[in-house]
Amino acid sequence: MEFLLSTWTDERLQAFHEGRMVDGYLYFGAHATGVETTFSVWAPDIAGIDVVCVHPKTEETSTYPLKQHPNDTSIWGVSIPEDLTGWLYEYALRTPRGEVLWKSDPYAQKSETRPFTKSIVSGFGEYQWPLEVLKRKQTLNERHLERPMAIYEVHIGTWKRNKDGGFLTYRELADKLIPYVLYMGFTHIEILPITEHPLDESWGYQTTGFFSPTGRYGTADDLRYFVTACTEHGIGLILDWVPGHFCVDMHGLASFNGQMLYEEAREERRMNPDWGTLNFDINKGEVVSFILSSGHYWLEEFKFDGYRMDALVNLLFIPNIKERPHNEEGAEFLRTLTSSLKQHYPEKLLIAEDAWHFPKVTHPVEDGGVGFDYKWNFGWMNDTLEYMKTPPEERSKAHGKMNFSMMYQYEERYQVAFSHDTVADGRKSLLNKLPGTFEERFRQLRLLLGFWMAHPGKKLLFMGQEYGHFDEWEFQPELDWQSLEKPEHKVIAVFTRELLAFYRNERAFFELDDERDGFMWLDADNHEQSVASFIRRGFLPEDECIVLCNFSSRHYERFQVGAPRKGLYEEIFSTNLTQFDGTAPHLQQAAESLDVPCDNQHFSLELDLPPFTMSIWKKRKDGSDAL
Repeated sequence: MEFLLSTWTDERLQAFHEGRMVDGYLYFGAHATGVETTFSVWAPDIAGIDVVCVHPKTEETSTYPLKQHPNDTSIWGVSIPEDLTGWLYEYALRTPRGEVLWKSDPYAQKSETRPFTKSIVSGFGEYQWPLEVLKRKQTLNERHLERPMAIYEVHIGTWKRNKDGGFLTYRELADKLIPYVLYMGFTHIEILPITEHPLDESWGYQTTGFFSPTGRYGTADDLRYFVTACTEHGIGLILDWVPGHFCVDMHGLASFNGQMLYEEAREERRMNPDWGTLNFDINKGEVVSFILSSGHYWLEEFKFDGYRMDALVNLLFIPNIKERPHNEEGAEFLRTLTSSLKQHYPEKLLIAEDAWHFPKVTHPVEDGGVGFDYKWNFGWMNDTLEYMKTPPEERSKAHGKMNFSMMYQYEERYQVAFSHDTVADGRKSLLNKLPGTFEERFRQLRLLLGFWMAHPGKKLLFMGQEYGHFDEWEFQPELDWQSLEKPEHKVIAVFTRELLAFYRNERAFFELDDERDGFMWLDADNHEQSVASFIRRGFLPEDECIVLCNFSSRHYERFQVGAPRKGLYEEIFSTNLTQFDGTAPHLQQAAESLDVPCDNQHFSLELDLPPFTMSIWKKRKDGSDAL
């Protein structure tokens, strides 16, 4: 039962303590080789530690004392000449004060499902990654800046349930979710955290197992199967991952050795009162190595196509201070994290959640940035929803909320997101945020989704909003799929599918998302009529589109809008078609440009613009100058 010295070189020990280790999961935790099982744990300043192993069927218990590494007294380990694959285990730590702390393994790769808390010796997985899948992974996100990206955000446990009301497994999810995503036209799936967590209602954001896929939905190999199936169908799969804070449950990282070990040393920065979680001590090298290793683990072992990182406000800004001063310690930690991930996995996407006003979040680290590919545009989301919640007759006074986002659009690379945060915790669903009659709310939902599509930035939509989910999201058995039997919800689903198909096919709406040449206001300030008109462009001049959004309840039968070029323009999309429960049986007839300047353009168009309608026009490719 000697400590396994061969894996722990002086170089590895130094990297761990200095915050440079990215593969700690290969050294720490439980590892069964078929003939022996090793356990290793970082636990400084304790009197001793045992690993208590329990046979999963007989409940036979065996206790093994761990020994300190001869060159590093903070690391304890033991090698047992038995294959303990499938056995449950936990650590019993003895503090100098005589207390015994029962702890799950911080590096466990398998865990009991709540309410149980033991770790499980995972052993070797049997899953073999298809070579073609591994090759396709390398190009799935290629040239992502100039390609369409429409992400479907999913909480696995409440998207759908099986016939018995239980959770879908990852394999069942592959059979049900992937065809749905393909049918609707999304390009990516983003799943809320699947790291092990004790409370369902935390949605996975209060983590106890940073290397352990939750057992709620099946095994690690089941998860690999789901990842493979997504790749085989050309769908990118993004994992929501939490690098900054952890769960307070005492079987986890909290007070791991009876002291503040993983948590922030400064009391005033330690606790997140809003979430009830503890912040990591990112000034401690061993903790940084733990987080880096977790970040590398999910990309290496499960081949996810990227991360959306949660709760960055508590890293980029000093926690628990109302004024939110910049936190350079946290920013430097994130630079270390993104640089490390990009060095090893340059093809993966890194997406920042709410980073508030911290500068250069999506700029390269070498240019003083934080190193993310995208950040969520919370400013656009908040302003747009506040504008849309305003009664139509009062929107002229709030017009600045609708157009303000373009003042900062090119400071970062954005995703325009209607996420789970938008429709949970008393915020209502998108549909129920909107004013007016039942029919008017559905018309405005189509307009809102149309504006979401037409605005610069990659897209994200939380599950259920694609068919106008009536209630806000909460942890309940599953989405209200029965509402799709109602015509108005079925029509919204049809609309969203057609909208996403239009988005994927029209290059003007994705090729130049992050370039100033990709967008131009025609009239940003038409508050009197509550109309926004602008141009979207792609690489080629012929891809140029004119977008009009009428946010009012008034019908403008001869609305004049500027046109950049002379010729014949066709309506190519409208939220007002009868197939979407609008009033127009078909797209409008082509309109010839007039030699009348408007909106700082040499030409103009006179168009019919119904209430609560987005209408998109494009110059006919054949160059016709007459009807």
